Amino acid sequence: MADLPWTEKYRPKSLDEIKGQKKAIGKIREWMNEVRSGKAKKSLLLVGPPGSGKTSAAHAIANELGYDPIEVNASDLRDKDHLHYIVESAHAISLATLSRRLIILDEIDALPSEGSALVSLVKELITKERIPVVMTANDPYERHLYEVRSLSNMVKFYRLRRPTVLSVLKEICRKEKISILESTLKQIALNSGGDLRAAINDLESLAKGSKDLVKVIGNKFGKRDVEADVFKVLSAVLYGEDCYSAYLTSMNTDVDPDMLFRWIEENVPLVYSGKSLSNAYDYLSIADIVRSRIIKTNNWKLMSYYTQLMTFAVCSAKESKPHGAKLKFPEIIKKLSRTKGLRARTREFLVSLAKELHVPARVVRMEITPILIADSKKDSRIIKKMEREMGIREKDIREILRDLEEYYRLKA
Repeated sequence: MADLPWTEKYRPKSLDEIKGQKKAIGKIREWMNEVRSGKAKKSLLLVGPPGSGKTSAAHAIANELGYDPIEVNASDLRDKDHLHYIVESAHAISLATLSRRLIILDEIDALPSEGSALVSLVKELITKERIPVVMTANDPYERHLYEVRSLSNMVKFYRLRRPTVLSVLKEICRKEKISILESTLKQIALNSGGDLRAAINDLESLAKGSKDLVKVIGNKFGKRDVEADVFKVLSAVLYGEDCYSAYLTSMNTDVDPDMLFRWIEENVPLVYSGKSLSNAYDYLSIADIVRSRIIKTNNWKLMSYYTQLMTFAVCSAKESKPHGAKLKFPEIIKKLSRTKGLRARTREFLVSLAKELHVPARVVRMEITPILIADSKKDSRIIKKMEREMGIREKDIREILRDLEEYYRLKA
């Protein structure tokens, strides 16, 4: 047990040990009762942000049912022979434990190319073989999951509140017999953004250093000013000599990481020049790639790399002491601020359209809006039909679409 990562060592063994998801646990138990009585006609789909307890709940379900869990990964879904083997082995009794088996399909929204194989496997297991299936996903509304949703009971997990994460960190410290400042634990909980797995990993990384290191870093965490403003962060990054302190300072600001990126991006050419500026832009470009990866994969564990690249790395790009310059408010933030009211009206339009079409607002924004913008520049056939059927004036629709197009341009 001593060599296990703490995320595994302290993984909940029962559903009652899952923190902050009382409503979800109640729905899971209803499904488990159907499984026990042989009446379960659907799989269980656990959805929610990373670190909210979905995978732990899947294993806890198997443990409480007395079933042997079998995890299936992406490579398994690509091999038809292996899929057949999974079905056959799932139907058999485990020779090791003499118990039935439960299939766990983790993070199925990350498997778009295996969508048809996933649907086929789930149908085979729950309709023909009567094998219980538990799946997890961060975003259940990916296209390839349409049929999966219809085959499943979907249970929503929510991002954990900071006090919940903090209580778990304190309990781990008690069990590990380590002493870390409560202010440090609070900061770790805050930085996790509700991702308990990330918070436990951060705590383990801190605690497994030397005792002196724990004390030094703990004191730095504890003494930081949580209200540090963005100009203090900029000064620490662009002028500071201690780049690690600059990174710690950035973790205290309430500014959204993307906004902080804009601040640094627009101010770095005012302070750096030559090779220093070139190095800084290299690091910012890598940070931007990491950000894109976070959005594409929903892997928020990469956020620390994004923050470190834009702060610690940019700070270290200096080859000499920079000359003083007046830091400025980023133009992109000014423009977005001026269009705040405009965007509120646009959001209202998107929500109304989503309700009318019975699809998520995300689908309207990503897939339908571009079609409407293109239609507005041609024969406006769709827009005229919307005016007739939804009672929205064509003039208003066009104005909103122009606003949307401008907003997308600013964001890009």
